[in-house]
Order: sequence, then structure tokens, then C-alpha cells
Amino acid sequence: MKYENPEIPEGINVSKVRPLREILILGGGALLLLIALSFSFGKIAGYLAQYVPFEKEAALSRELTLPKQGDAALMDYLSKMTQRVIEQMELPEEMAVQVHYSTDTTINAYATLGGNVILFRGLMEKLPHENALAMLVAHEIAHIKHRDPITGLGSGIAIQLFLAVVLGRTEASILGEAGVYTMLHFSRSMEGSADTAALQALHRLYGHTTGATSLFEVIQAERKKMGIELPAFFQSHPLDQERIDRIQQISRQNGWSQNSETTPLPKDFERWLKVSEGSEQ
Repeated sequence: MKYENPEIPEGINVSKVRPLREILILGGGALLLLIALSFSFGKIAGYLAQYVPFEKEAALSRELTLPKQGDAALMDYLSKMTQRVIEQMELPEEMAVQVHYSTDTTINAYATLGGNVILFRGLMEKLPHENALAMLVAHEIAHIKHRDPITGLGSGIAIQLFLAVVLGRTEASILGEAGVYTMLHFSRSMEGSADTAALQALHRLYGHTTGATSLFEVIQAERKKMGIELPAFFQSHPLDQERIDRIQQISRQNGWSQNSETTPLPKDFERWLKVSEGSEQ
């Protein structure tokens, strides 16, 4: 038997497998799967939440901390105007809406559980006329009519529970506070549907849609001031200009006037906004 001592090829002991790369690929795949599953659970739960009776949703809203009512004259005006808007929106009989006023200077308004609408001074004091205010109120009421608050809550809770079970954690910070984000934001499709319903209500109320875009023009101007306008992909709400264009398009398609005279806000409206409950008028 002849023994040989062949030369060992260079690099024979170097593995062609890169463990770090494999770990990253597997970890990334697992994360994507986790996100996809949590999103799916959220969508299913949100869909089912729409069938929760409104009275049950109203019961849940009793746990919310809502702003105190504002000046009596302001709340009387907002209540009457809200009722006028409601009469144009064909809400179910069991669905009640309550409007609240916050003296916070935040440029915002939102609808939450149990038919509660919160209007912030920061946005209302920038509205140029009643038509813009009516569009704002109608938009938030549309969210309530479409059951968007309970849908968002159901989705958020489902996502948090899913992540808690899978990851063994209950912190809201998981995956960028995904659950809390879902509970506090409506989807772009929800916003679009609310815009359409609000525009229809505005036309029924005034006989035209003049001033409907003023609400979003105000918001657009404020965003530009703060420099926070983001690409549509990163926003839960449609871009302000997209909403303005869409509102104008819907009005044109339906033959609704966009050049009629707007209704002014009450002459004491600005003063009402600044007077808190119990203060002298």
C-alpha cells in the first residue's frame, strides 16, 4: 500500500455558510410573519367589533376622560348646529352623539367611543365660517356612524393581545406601539368615507358644498407652518391636497355648487372659545 501526502486545498476549513447572514434572514422573516399575523388578527377583530351594539360601546365610553363643557353659549350653539348636521346624516335611532369642547390649542378634532366628538379650540378658532365647522362636525359624526372608533379599538386590542401571547410581553411599545397607534388612528379608507358622508351632509344642510375644502385648507396651512407634511405612504390620513381635490371632484360630479355664499360664524364665536365654563361672559 502506497501512502501519499497530498497538498490540502487552501480554504478547505472555511465554511461557505455565513451564520450571521442566516440569522438575519431568519430573524427578518420571523418579524415580517409576526407583523403580518398581528395585522391580520387586528383586521379580523376590527371587523367583528362593528357588530358590538352601540349601547355596549357607550358603556365603554364611560371610562373615558372627556373635556369639560365650555362656555354655555358656545355649547348651546355647538349642540344646535350638531343636531342640524345629525338630521342630514340618517343615524341609527340608538346612536347618540355628544359634542365636547377642549380649550387646548391643538389643531385637531376627533371622534371616540360612545358617540363622543371632541373639538379643540386650536382648530376651531382658525375656521373661517360655519360651513367649515359643519364639515368638521359632520366628518367626525360620520366616523361614529361608520363605527370607526369601536373598529379601531377592536383592532388595537387584538394586536396587543396577539403580541403579548407570542412575545410574552404586554408593553404598548412592542412594534412601535402598534396597538396604541391602531386605537388612535383611523385608516385612509375610513377617512375618505367620512369625507364623502360629511360632504353629502353639508350639501343637504346648505344646498351647496361651498366652504367644505376650507377645513382641510386650514389644516394644510398649519402642517406647512410646522413642516410636518409627509408622503401619503407614511400617513394614516390622506394628504390634505388629495382630500381637497377629491371633495372638489365629488362636488363637480354631483353638480353641487362650490361658489355659493357661506354662513358666517356667530359674532361672539371667538370670545366663546376663550371663555371656560363658569367664567363671566
